[in-house]
Amino acid sequence: MTQAVHPFFDPAQVAAFDELTPKKDSTFELTYFGLHGFGSIIRVILVLSGAKFTNKIPADWPSEKPLAPFGVMPLLKETSADGKTTINICESDTIERYLAKKFDLVGDNAFEETIINSYVNNTNALMMYIFYAYYRLKDRDPALKAEVREELAGPFAVWANLNEKHLVANGSNGHFVGNKLTLADIKAAYVLGIVQSIRENDVTEESHPALWKVKNTVDSIPSYKAWRETEEYQTISKTNFAVLAYY
Repeated sequence: MTQAVHPFFDPAQVAAFDELTPKKDSTFELTYFGLHGFGSIIRVILVLSGAKFTNKIPADWPSEKPLAPFGVMPLLKETSADGKTTINICESDTIERYLAKKFDLVGDNAFEETIINSYVNNTNALMMYIFYAYYRLKDRDPALKAEVREELAGPFAVWANLNEKHLVANGSNGHFVGNKLTLADIKAAYVLGIVQSIRENDVTEESHPALWKVKNTVDSIPSYKAWRETEEYQTISKTNFAVLAYY
């Protein structure tokens, strides 16, 4: 018996992808929990790019879960400006890279894109380490919380020191590659905020000025500043702290 192809992977989407991939005037719907988590960078890319998007929090995720390609979120739906064409994408890293390419956040050539992806993957590794370490804190046991914070000191230092070195080599200009905003900047700036939330004194502006310049550069973008001041963002942040013990 032949297994049916999941709608997200149906080759019938080829024409729709070809149509929408170069478009920047689409609207987006991001399906994810009311947390930052694996939906965080996707939201930041959409905000920084000026894209129109809505956050959809499933009312009954257990019933919807079997319909997702891998039983997990986030899920992204993109709709053309005229509302006639839609595509669906799953898996956070895939969504991030798709949007980064659409909104010119992957450099100016194949070399830059490869380097940017290298930095992104390095930061992804730390992000995953943090998520899985803090997932254990659901019971809020103070001793466990302290233990996890200590466990993260080493990985934080390695990540910060290596990235600081690369940023200095690029001129300490607030960017990982060249002199323009890329996915590498966005991801590092966001993760540095998590690092600061968990171990405030480990990676400071004094100890890692080039890394902090990246964060300050991203944080100062008007659309991002405005998004973080919205009630929706503040609610997501509060829920994130309640569930994962960091902002």
